[in-house]
Amino acid sequence: MTVVQEADEGRLVLATATDVLLTLGIGFVGARALAVEDLDFLGYLLPFVGCALAFSFVNHVFGMWLCRASVGKLLWGLRVVRVRDGGRPGFWRAVGRWLVGYVLLVLMMMVEDGGGVGEACGLRTVRRRDLRRYSYH
Repeated sequence: MTVVQEADEGRLVLATATDVLLTLGIGFVGARALAVEDLDFLGYLLPFVGCALAFSFVNHVFGMWLCRASVGKLLWGLRVVRVRDGGRPGFWRAVGRWLVGYVLLVLMMMVEDGGGVGEACGLRTVRRRDLRRYSYH
């Protein structure tokens, strides 16, 4: 069984940028809500990172598991499917892809490469309309 090809890089970049900005925004709002007025930078950084990671996990793992997409992917018309058969991603595959995404993000920043998560953990990002067209054939 052939699964539709991966979405073009332009849409992937837009979806990723949307998710990153949303995660940073939620981290900032969460840290402001949790922080005491007279905290120093380090005291503010811990709640920020915690809120950002918590939102990222919910967005990328539960979003992918339940809706086949994170918020950014939903907004840009993308879905995440299993490479093998185009089915819905499982919970543990979504967790693995989320973890791989952070490791690859750090590596890409170190080597200044614009690669992506690609087909990590047996999952692929495709355009929603291509997926619908595929399901009718």
